[in-house]
Amino acid sequence: MLKAKFKKFSPIGLILALSMYSTVALSANMPCNVKLEFDSNSTGSVANYVLSLQLKNTTGRAVSGASVIYMDNEEQPLGNTLLHCSSNADRLNETVNPGSYGNCTSILQKVDGAFLSAFGSQKWTQIVNTQLAALNAVTQCEVLGFAY
Repeated sequence: MLKAKFKKFSPIGLILALSMYSTVALSANMPCNVKLEFDSNSTGSVANYVLSLQLKNTTGRAVSGASVIYMDNEEQPLGNTLLHCSSNADRLNETVNPGSYGNCTSILQKVDGAFLSAFGSQKWTQIVNTQLAALNAVTQCEVLGFAY
């Protein structure tokens, strides 16, 4: 009688069970961080605070983005964003193929040259450093879903 129950279990059920396990594993907290990157535009110097995450694509489809909640060491949510993912840092519109690794990034905040003009270089530097100290608390991300 027990054998009959196992014979009714289809391969489709196994695939669904494995895919649910894979989804749970992807939503676990993953290391991520915020880096300060300097740039320039028409208003002058720009400080970009860039959230980045390394992602292994186990979804079976090419991934172009990941929705995340970013948190501190104590798993306290600090915010959420959509990261843009690529397997090649030089080509931002390239996706992360199934089974491949990619870098996912998003600019969380900018401090541009308009602040420099308005407040002067000393105050601009203070603003940049204050924001960096606050965003350095980001240590982990929870992946909520993907863009394909």
